[in-house]
Amino acid sequence: MLQPPPSSLLQAADDRRLFLWTGEFRDRRVEEMYRQQRLEPVRVLLLACGVAATTVFFLLIIRQYLLFGDSLTFWLDAAVRGIGLLIGVIYQVLVRRASAIAMLDVIGGVGMASLTTLTFMTWLIGAPPALNAGTLSFGYLLVFFLLMPSPAQIVLANAIYLTLGTLLLTMLWLPSQTSAAFSVVLFLMIGNGLGAVGMRQFKLERRRNFLAREEARRVTEALTLARQEGRRRNEYQAWALDALQVGVILFHPGGEVHSLNRRATELLALPAGALRPGDTHETLMRFLLQRRDFGDLELSDVRYHVDRLLRGAGSIAAIRHAGTGKILEFTLNRLPDQSVAVTIFDATERYALNRRLRHAVEVAGDGFAIYDAQDRIAICSSRFAALYGLTADQAIGKSFEDLLALGYERGVFGRDEREAGSTAGATTTSRRHIPERMIEIRTTAGEWFLVHERVTPSGDLVVVRTNITARRRMEDELRRAKEEAERALADLRGAQANLILAEKMASLGSLVAGMSHEISTPLGIGVSAASHLSEEVEQLTNSFRDGQLKRTDLEDFLETATEATRIMQGNLTRAARLIQAFKQVSVDQTTDEIRDFGLGEYLQEIMLSLAPAMRRTTHRVEIDCAPHLIIRNRPGALGQIVTNLLMNALQHAYEGRAEPGIIHIAVSVPREGRIVMEFRDDGKGIAAEDLPRVFDPFFTTKRGTGGTGLGLHIVYNLVSQVLGGTIAVSSRPGEGTRFTISFPQSASS
Repeated sequence: MLQPPPSSLLQAADDRRLFLWTGEFRDRRVEEMYRQQRLEPVRVLLLACGVAATTVFFLLIIRQYLLFGDSLTFWLDAAVRGIGLLIGVIYQVLVRRASAIAMLDVIGGVGMASLTTLTFMTWLIGAPPALNAGTLSFGYLLVFFLLMPSPAQIVLANAIYLTLGTLLLTMLWLPSQTSAAFSVVLFLMIGNGLGAVGMRQFKLERRRNFLAREEARRVTEALTLARQEGRRRNEYQAWALDALQVGVILFHPGGEVHSLNRRATELLALPAGALRPGDTHETLMRFLLQRRDFGDLELSDVRYHVDRLLRGAGSIAAIRHAGTGKILEFTLNRLPDQSVAVTIFDATERYALNRRLRHAVEVAGDGFAIYDAQDRIAICSSRFAALYGLTADQAIGKSFEDLLALGYERGVFGRDEREAGSTAGATTTSRRHIPERMIEIRTTAGEWFLVHERVTPSGDLVVVRTNITARRRMEDELRRAKEEAERALADLRGAQANLILAEKMASLGSLVAGMSHEISTPLGIGVSAASHLSEEVEQLTNSFRDGQLKRTDLEDFLETATEATRIMQGNLTRAARLIQAFKQVSVDQTTDEIRDFGLGEYLQEIMLSLAPAMRRTTHRVEIDCAPHLIIRNRPGALGQIVTNLLMNALQHAYEGRAEPGIIHIAVSVPREGRIVMEFRDDGKGIAAEDLPRVFDPFFTTKRGTGGTGLGLHIVYNLVSQVLGGTIAVSSRPGEGTRFTISFPQSASS
């Protein structure tokens, strides 16, 4: 809220610093505030001016009638003045309804301009004598300047309008009458000068009065607020004292009671009215001693304790109240004005808590202690002290260094540990620099203790000691058991690796055996065809030597040679393909080399190498792979995976089934650089309870028929560790089994 300048400014500076030459405030905000609070007085004055102007216009109509009678001049003048009456009515309505001072200023300015304009119009209808025009303008100017409560800008604008209009009309009426025109000018100059000076004085006086009233109001409010603040402060002080959980009694420097709160009355069990402001402290002490509230204490004893507290020889005096049984702690403080404040605290719960704490400390682990900021024992359990051959009372007050020296002296800690800087001999400085730590110490008796130390916010050090001898022994046993288990695990992994290698060699041996049988057939046919061709050549040679060679014999030979050659070429080519496929697959399965290869062609080569095993069954394999799909990976691992999955399907999926089965291998188009291969059969499926264990090592349902349980485990390891992929299995009994393998199209070395 804006505040007017204090009246001191009126004494410290002249009017030019506060007011404009018009008498208004130089600060527009202060001027606006002044005018806002004069809304109703301005409205009343404007209404009065409007009524006066309307009345004058009505009287002038009568005057014109008496002067001119029923003539054209009268009716024209009456019409103009009738317009003025109408404007006056509208003016009255607008002034009454205006809700802001700015609106009243506009209405007042328009009213003055309207009055001037209507006056000029009547002068144009009938020119008045120069004296009348001058005096009327003089009167208008005085009214504008002295009576209209409008801002100076609006008053000056209307005064200028009236002055210039009067001068112009005078020049039109009296172009040659210099004396008459001079009188009009003189009236105008005097009216403007007197009006401006009077307006300034009126405005200055009103605004000075406004400042005086505001200053008086502000001083009155400040005094009222000060008195209210004093009452509130006293009330707050009383409320604050009553809200305290400690008793407070304030004494004047002379020993008279100033005030006491409700808690002090309760703690001292004082009846109502027993102690009033103005009573002395001797009165209070005699009253309490007469009731024997503090046992056998005499007045001299109480005075002794009071003197000690006031001298600073003691800080707290604790006394049990005989009437309530509470332990009260008294504290005396001398205030700067030499008055005395006595605080009374109910320490019953704290003393009881201390007793409970002593009992709790005794059962806290194998030792509990609290060191104060000077690193001396403030409280400890008997077990903690017993380690050093002390009782709890004997240990209280001893420093950490004293206890440590006592421990070495009594042989609790070994000398070798002291020389080696054992954790048992940690210095006070190192203990305080670490907010919380846990260390283990060993005694010469072979016992181990876990020591948990924590620095509290108040600077105390809390130490909890726990005997961990049994745990250390258990840890040693567990460590030995862990080492033995790790050795057994290493042996097991070695055995597993040997079994996996044996499984791979057995698979390769089976491949060799089947491949040798597969190759012997085309080679045998080729040898038979070659033998037959050799016999035919020998017969042809003999016939040629004997001269018995006929054309038909030569034609039969050529036909036989062509057929034999065809048979030999076809079977030898088939044998070469088998050897090449066997060579590639066997080499891949015995190496871990990364190379580029066509996945579809390689799957066909694997199936060719497994042809002997497939011919012993009625099942067939279908391969669905995009042609010319080149991948860069380890073909040996992929061949081993497909071989193991196929042999696992032949061994388990179609057991006891006579009708042919279909094994489907589908390879999807690579997405995001990964190959997804699906191996699916339409066999009997896997039981739900066995499905989560199919990749476990040594898990097999053919334990008695030679199954090792490593086939699918090898597949899982090859997919996850060699190919860097994932494998998942899904199956339902009677609906077959599906293995889904995902691996990178381009493997890293």
